[in-house]
Amino acid sequence: MDTRKIGALAEDVAASFLAMRGCAVLERNYRFRGKEIDLVVEEGDRIVFVEVKFRGTARRGLPREAVDRRKRRHIIHAARGFLAERGLASRRCRFDVIEIRLARGGRALVVEQLAGAFDASG
Repeated sequence: MDTRKIGALAEDVAASFLAMRGCAVLERNYRFRGKEIDLVVEEGDRIVFVEVKFRGTARRGLPREAVDRRKRRHIIHAARGFLAERGLASRRCRFDVIEIRLARGGRALVVEQLAGAFDASG
């Protein structure tokens, strides 16, 4: 399976995970000036911008480690665009990472939400 399909499946898992926790998915794969946010959800009165990362093995480290400074800046840029386009600049927001990895010999998924993984300062 190619990485795009795996990424789309991981986003499906993350969207379902968030919906089960009471979040409403507002956008998937939101793009602003060439930058992308995997999921934008509403959690109560807060807008949450979510980066989804999947790893099948630990050889390259934890999925969260792939959200480096450059990636965070891109997400923040796109988040500002999202808020401005929709007139939501006054809303509280948060930046999360959802990490999905295989466990138990590839037989189970582990889904972990890192709420407030970074802030708008990058």
